[in-house]
Amino acid sequence: MTISLLVVEPDQSIRDQLRFHLHKNQIALSVLYSAAQLVSRVELECPSAILLRAESPMSEAREALRQLRLAGYDMPIFVQSTSDEIVDKIVAFELGADDYIVDPIDPYELTARIKRAVQRCNRSLCDAPEIREKVLFGSYQIDFATRRLLKDGCEISLRSGQFALLKLFASNPMRILTRSMVNSQLGRAESQKASLDVAVCRLRGVIETDPANPRFIQTLRGRGYMFVPSLE
Repeated sequence: MTISLLVVEPDQSIRDQLRFHLHKNQIALSVLYSAAQLVSRVELECPSAILLRAESPMSEAREALRQLRLAGYDMPIFVQSTSDEIVDKIVAFELGADDYIVDPIDPYELTARIKRAVQRCNRSLCDAPEIREKVLFGSYQIDFATRRLLKDGCEISLRSGQFALLKLFASNPMRILTRSMVNSQLGRAESQKASLDVAVCRLRGVIETDPANPRFIQTLRGRGYMFVPSLE
């Protein structure tokens, strides 16, 4: 599956080199020239991962990293710099960076790091159903062992794709799931954004009293979805 990587890099030659190599490894690039617009760009794009250039002074890149983590974005973020100072590395990690890359780096190593981090992020989803056999929300009960959805004890018919989507959401309550994460877990192509929206809409039609104002599966504009169990 294609990984979407947002690269914050002011140097045109470096951007071109990254695009040439990563494209061959099924990593699609979009670019920003500065970190000043990073948060607003992520709200629109929700990439699988971010490669953030941070050079002295690093205040702009550090602030963008801090804001992303405060906003709840949990995609892997790589800080790339020519500085190998320990203090710069520590600050980056404390602000939420997943990795700190010192130039120069072999493009094959960079590719491996990006793929591994995205795989690890995606694999952290959906662990709960294997341990929890049942999940309750509102008047519903999901039985993972029998793959059934019950409402007040009565079975609700779901297609296999709908059950897989509900399983993913119910297994990650109160967590932001980007479209990239959901597509990856369900084996969808990154380009199937529209079909994912349709699938979510149809699932809401089954479990929501008012699908236009959903209680359980909420859309966070520019960020993805969040499953909010009922307090009842």
